[in-house]
Amino acid sequence: MGVVLVAALLVAYLTGSFVSLSWADILADGVIFAISMVILGFFTHKMNVYGMPAYVQVLIFCSGIIGLPVLAMYFYLDLRAFNLYTTTLPLRALISLLLFIIFKLWIKAGNGPGMQDQQEKQETPPLRPGTTDIPGNDYPDKILVRSGNGIKVIPINELLFIQADGDYVWLVTMEGKWLKEETMKHLQEILAPSQFVRIHRSFIVNVSKISRIERFGEQQLIVLINGESVRISASGYRTLRDALGF
Repeated sequence: MGVVLVAALLVAYLTGSFVSLSWADILADGVIFAISMVILGFFTHKMNVYGMPAYVQVLIFCSGIIGLPVLAMYFYLDLRAFNLYTTTLPLRALISLLLFIIFKLWIKAGNGPGMQDQQEKQETPPLRPGTTDIPGNDYPDKILVRSGNGIKVIPINELLFIQADGDYVWLVTMEGKWLKEETMKHLQEILAPSQFVRIHRSFIVNVSKISRIERFGEQQLIVLINGESVRISASGYRTLRDALGF
C-alpha cells in the first residue's frame, strides 16, 4: 500500500503541478488516485482468475483510475480548478496504462514485495522414512478449478505437479495447466504425503509421474513422464529420497 500511495502522489504531483493546482488539491488527488488503484488493481487481478480477457481488464483498470478521481475531484474542486484538472486527463490515461502493466508484472513476480523472501523461509516438512498414507485419511480425489465460465474437474491422480504463483497455484496435467487461488501450504496439508512431495518452495510433484532425476552441475532436476523438468532443492531432494526409499 505504501508503494501505491507514493506512486499515486507522484502522479498527482506531476499532473497537478503541470496545471498549477494547489498543494492541498494535489494531495487530495493523490490519495483518491491511490485508493482507486488498490481497488481496481485487485479487482482486475481477481477477474483474471475467472477468465476475464486481458483487454477488458485494461479497459476497466484504466477507465476506473481515470474516472473515479475525476468524479471525486468534481465535488472537491471549484469550477476553475476542475477545468484545469481535466486538461491533464490524456496524460493521466497514458500513466494509467503504464501503471496497469507495472501492476501485472508486480503480481506475476510474486504478488508484492517480500513475497519471495517469505517463500524462501518456508521449510519443507520432512517425511519420515517408510511413512505411508494412513487408511481412512480423507484425502481428496479431485480438485475443482474455475475455467472460463465453467468448472474444471481435475482428478488428483492426473496431476503431474503443482507450481506456486504468489497466492495462486498452477495445477499441471498432461492436458494443460490451470490457475487456482490456493496456497502451497494448504495443498501440502490435504494431499497424500506418500504421493505428493514438496521438492522446492515453488513445486509439489506427484511421485508416480516422475520419470527420472538428473543432475546438471550443482542443479538437480526431476523429469516427469511428459518430458517437463522441475527443479529440486537440497531439502526437497532429501524429502523425495525418503518418500521413494532410495
